[in-house]
Amino acid sequence: MILLVSACSGTNEASSSTSVKPEAQVNLQCLENIEPMPLPIPTLPVTVTSVTGESVSVTSVDRVVALAPGSAEIVWALGLGESVFGKDLVSVFPGSDKLPTVNPGHEVSLETVLSIEPTLVLADDSEENSDAVQKLSALGIPVVKIPDATTVAQISPRITAIANALGVPAAGEKLVSLTEEKLQQVASLSVAEKSIAFLYLRGNAGVYLIGGKGSGADSIISALGAQDSGTELGIEGFAPLTAESLAKANPDVLLVMNEGLESVGGLEKLLALPGVSSTAAAQNSAVIQADDRVLLAFGPQTPNVISCLALQLSSLNEAA
Repeated sequence: MILLVSACSGTNEASSSTSVKPEAQVNLQCLENIEPMPLPIPTLPVTVTSVTGESVSVTSVDRVVALAPGSAEIVWALGLGESVFGKDLVSVFPGSDKLPTVNPGHEVSLETVLSIEPTLVLADDSEENSDAVQKLSALGIPVVKIPDATTVAQISPRITAIANALGVPAAGEKLVSLTEEKLQQVASLSVAEKSIAFLYLRGNAGVYLIGGKGSGADSIISALGAQDSGTELGIEGFAPLTAESLAKANPDVLLVMNEGLESVGGLEKLLALPGVSSTAAAQNSAVIQADDRVLLAFGPQTPNVISCLALQLSSLNEAA
């Protein structure tokens, strides 16, 4: 079995207290560059559904603010990257480091959003966004609803929704086609045949969870040709991590986020956590790292993420 461990991360640098090799990381360096669509010309105005459930007219996409996870990356991939003036927490693309993150810590900074003077805001209906969304809508700013994505199958509908809101449906169709083609190619190569458990860790906040059905990671695990241990344990979403659940899963490998590993004190302390220490993974010090900004973003980069994971799993199998 393989244990997939995740935590909030904002960097791709490994903790200095670990002995994990850089080539064993699914980070930004592992990913292939994706090329954006040729610059499309938006056909405006368009009428779409707002986060409040009402129809809203989009008349300009000159200044886009992305609140929905991964939505800024999709705007960039559609060829309108220069229209993004504020990005969500997990979108990563060329030049994204120069843009303000409008929801640091998952909480929307309304002051930052308003300072950008957006002509369009892309948001989901998450609780974290609700207050800001209501205030932005009251100011007459178009706040378009973007579907949530916790599965690989939901990537295409998200691309289509964003492309329609931007007035570039043809570019959306092309990006959907390219993304689905890449997903099919990855699926043909991903045959992990393992049971993978996903953990969400924030050691500095005392958060230790195991993911199951609907966690998001279960879809990535399935795309790897593997079984999600949390789902097999009957877990819906996330549940508190216990020594008993880990003992039942008995993973062979740990996949950790860089800051997640750091938050629990590095490799040695991770492997010494209750339940973890008795696993085959701990006995073999088998750990792989990933950057959480790309793992569950569910966008055009996802096929590359799955490919990187499959490559590292293959390397671990060969080394076993």
